[in-house]
Amino acid sequence: MSRSASVLSRTAYGLETHLVHVECHLAGGLPGTTIVGLAEGAVREARDRVKSAIRNSGFSYPVSHITINLAPSHLSKSGTGFDLPIAMAILVASEQLPSAALDQTEFIGELGLFGALRRAHNVLASAVSCYQAGHRLFLPQANANEVQLIARDGFWTATSLLEVAELLCAKRQKPAPLARPVDPSNEEGREIFDQIIGQYLAKRALMIAAAGGHHMLMIGPPGTGKTMLAQCLVDLLPDLEHDRMLEVATVYSAYGSGREHYRRPPLRSPHHSVSTAAMGGGGHTPTPGEITLSHCGVLFLDELPHFKPSALDLLREPIETGEIAIARAQYRTSFPCRFQLIAAMNPCPAGRSCKEHSCRCTPSQVQRYQSRISGPLLDRIDLHVPVPELDQQTMLMTQPETPDRSGEMQWEKARQTIILARQCQTARQGCLNAHVNGSELTHRIQQADLHAAFLTRVTENFELSLRNYHKLWRIALTLADLEWVRENPGMAEQGNWSDEQHVREQHILDALSFRAMHWGRD
Repeated sequence: MSRSASVLSRTAYGLETHLVHVECHLAGGLPGTTIVGLAEGAVREARDRVKSAIRNSGFSYPVSHITINLAPSHLSKSGTGFDLPIAMAILVASEQLPSAALDQTEFIGELGLFGALRRAHNVLASAVSCYQAGHRLFLPQANANEVQLIARDGFWTATSLLEVAELLCAKRQKPAPLARPVDPSNEEGREIFDQIIGQYLAKRALMIAAAGGHHMLMIGPPGTGKTMLAQCLVDLLPDLEHDRMLEVATVYSAYGSGREHYRRPPLRSPHHSVSTAAMGGGGHTPTPGEITLSHCGVLFLDELPHFKPSALDLLREPIETGEIAIARAQYRTSFPCRFQLIAAMNPCPAGRSCKEHSCRCTPSQVQRYQSRISGPLLDRIDLHVPVPELDQQTMLMTQPETPDRSGEMQWEKARQTIILARQCQTARQGCLNAHVNGSELTHRIQQADLHAAFLTRVTENFELSLRNYHKLWRIALTLADLEWVRENPGMAEQGNWSDEQHVREQHILDALSFRAMHWGRD
């Protein structure tokens, strides 16, 4: 008599998941195992791993012809996460486990030859879908750190196939709910920020970028602190909210690596030899690239002109839309990538400042060097900040800056001001100033009530396009918010936001100083 069983599992394409029915049929004939349903190499090899794991866990492997179908059959199945559901389907079909235990239950996990459950790839996206469907999920203990971000119940972790079987048969006590991760300390950022000597304009630009979510380009000779400034930005940002934290963790789960601190914004700094595919993502199966791995965080590109022009031009659409669509012959998917771009470059190939009259680069060499960065990409970067060489007196100032009257260090005040300014923007318009839409920006421009003659001179003298004009206003909005928070710290801490942080002419002029490209040459 033929016997059958059906077990639920999931397959993930990037951040999208699909429910898979693992169907097992035991029929007469010569013993053997056949896996169908558009299974790729790692899934087809599961028959040998599952057979050994079942026998080494104390169960018997059926002596019959076993057919495993992964439905729906039009979806490609890859990875080793189908080992556990295939094993469970065989055990239920051979009546070694009760079929009632499979109701509203999903299984994901890789099996070792001796029955051990090993870490599965891209589990978090499947766990989110499973939680939304109201199913319980069995998964390896090694993936517990990922799914603990979703909920405290509904996920059953195990270390072996035998342990899963005992949990299903109620022979083992249900595992305790997973604990939420502990928030990490952010004290490391203070040490880096306080080590930067001088560069007050760059520090101010860093605060503006962190407060409004603006992109920033630093131009200056080597050794002036551009890399340290970029590393400080992620430490000035507030902790991620739970929804954003879950999005970032899902991205890293799809990439195949976890994060040590889930609440902190990610910082990615790829080498300038990075390929276009590594920057944007893709591959045989949808895999996030560097711009997606920096979602809700910072993407730092050091030595910007040395990147491949194709890799840099890839950033143009994601900077505007906050997502990247990847289309290949076998699939089409999209990844979120609302990142903050921080770039650094030298003023010329030699890297020396022309003020020292020691630059050996010809004008044509400098032009070729700078032209490696396309105009449309530069147009999308909000802040252009010069980072000049320090004078001898500033360079020899090795003592840390003293606390102000309130007893707080500079890093503490800067981070608190940034957090309050971001809260003000979120309460007012639901997003940061860098992402404010056109209608809200038009309302803010009308509310500012600046003289039309002043705005006309600004647009004519600087030949601003509509995008540049809007970016100018977004930067000015951030400057106004920072000024209001500094002048009204008590109201800001209590959340008493007002509409008094209007943009003035001085804010527009300050924003213009950051929009003019400083190449470091006369």
